[in-house]
Amino acid sequence: MKRWPCFGFLFLCALFLCALQSATAETLDQRVHLEGGRGSVYEFLKRVSDRSQFLFVYEKGVVNNEKRVRVAPGTYTLREAILHITGEKDLQMRVIDNYILLFKTHSDFSPFPVSDSSLLPVSDLSSSTIIEGYVKDRRTREALSFSYILLESAGVGTVSNMDGRFSLKVPDSLSTSYVTISHIGYHSPIIPLKVFEGSKPEIFMEPNTIQLQEVVVRYVPAQKIVREMIENMPKNYAPDPAYFTSFYREGVEYGGGFVSLTEGVCQIYKSSLGEIVEDNVKLLKMRNITNRHYPDSILVKLQAGVRASLDLDIVKYTPDFLATDRDQYFDYVLVGMEAVDSGMVHVISFKQRDHVMEPFYTGLLYIDSENRALVRAEFEVNPRYIKQMRKNIIVRKSKDLVIDMQKISYSVSYRRWNGYYWMNHVRGDIQFKIKKKKSLFGGAERWNAYFEIATCEIDSKDVKPFPNRERLQTSKVFSQTQFMYDADFWERFNTILPEVKTTEAILKLLLQVEVQE
Repeated sequence: MKRWPCFGFLFLCALFLCALQSATAETLDQRVHLEGGRGSVYEFLKRVSDRSQFLFVYEKGVVNNEKRVRVAPGTYTLREAILHITGEKDLQMRVIDNYILLFKTHSDFSPFPVSDSSLLPVSDLSSSTIIEGYVKDRRTREALSFSYILLESAGVGTVSNMDGRFSLKVPDSLSTSYVTISHIGYHSPIIPLKVFEGSKPEIFMEPNTIQLQEVVVRYVPAQKIVREMIENMPKNYAPDPAYFTSFYREGVEYGGGFVSLTEGVCQIYKSSLGEIVEDNVKLLKMRNITNRHYPDSILVKLQAGVRASLDLDIVKYTPDFLATDRDQYFDYVLVGMEAVDSGMVHVISFKQRDHVMEPFYTGLLYIDSENRALVRAEFEVNPRYIKQMRKNIIVRKSKDLVIDMQKISYSVSYRRWNGYYWMNHVRGDIQFKIKKKKSLFGGAERWNAYFEIATCEIDSKDVKPFPNRERLQTSKVFSQTQFMYDADFWERFNTILPEVKTTEAILKLLLQVEVQE
């Protein structure tokens, strides 16, 4: 019996690879002119990108961005220009849409689509794979914290950490889809998932500078914009409840080092805007890691961080600075405009008026210029009255300690999906100093407690509040919840990657535990 299917399969593969190679070769044969001179590899690649309209994607270590080179003036093909600038003769290239991927034959990156076995595994490879990368400003190369990474064809997403790094689990059924990366003030690229196969690329975001001549300038009082935003809430935010699958994290840092980290995956019953029922939470996964090398004479615990995360949905739980009957307490000023996705937002600053002598918030509101939706808010307790907030923040302390509050800040962002805006990411930071009374040596110790929650998936079908027996008591200390750790802990759930310094501290701690066991 002849085995025609095998030959047919090999033939189709050969055609596909030839087509890919042909498209890549045709693109790389395009010619660009370079003025020449001295500069960094990154600067010259950026010039090539500006002239060719192709963006470069590569993993750390493949190209030395900081290397200083001299480039001779002239006209080059894209391939010649890349090799000349980088000086890497073994550099390989592949074109996907308007991206040029750079890799080396001995690296983990493959020039053609790779099999599932080479992608980072989760508990069930047949159901999902992981893509990872870094989001950075194209001009400054600084990390873009809290960028939103959204899977185009589903309500699945995550948020980049403080280092701009992200990790997103993608169902295999959506492996041919695209991801959108969004950050206020930047163009939002739509990137094929193929770009991430076998690689953890750096995605450089282009700042979206708004020129004054591009904007029809007319005077609109900032307070009027805020009032319109409040009036439009019922039509901009979901009228029905939904289930959020969310990642929650809280931590304590001391002197810039890691003290404790508690993480969990929750399912949240997110009540609608006008619903009397409060949001309630069901805990799905949790883990806690504590560094015992830090002073055990001082114990810092974050109480009600989960509850605080839910309450920071300021569209639903309106704070004073968004209450129409309290706006006489605040001054609102339109300070500029920023780009987000395909539109623009008004940036409005607010602060309490001078005659108001109690602690209120000061900060920035980002309001869509077209539909008046609130897309982001950044605010903090007025530094002038920060010390008055100590009794509201410190639940219990030793009589031997003096606590000096330094800063209490929050941020909340909303993301549009299926025609409505949903809470996307919340973060709270509490910075303070602790000093022991009558201490003869040493100054005050710097501490930072923080919490954050990110919406990773939204489901609006058959949504009902959870039974009381299944609900997490959000007002209690989350880190004291019992848990069991296992290697496949997160399974299919999306998380926010910890920052580099925290990751290193955790790895060292886990290695020490393994040795002790």
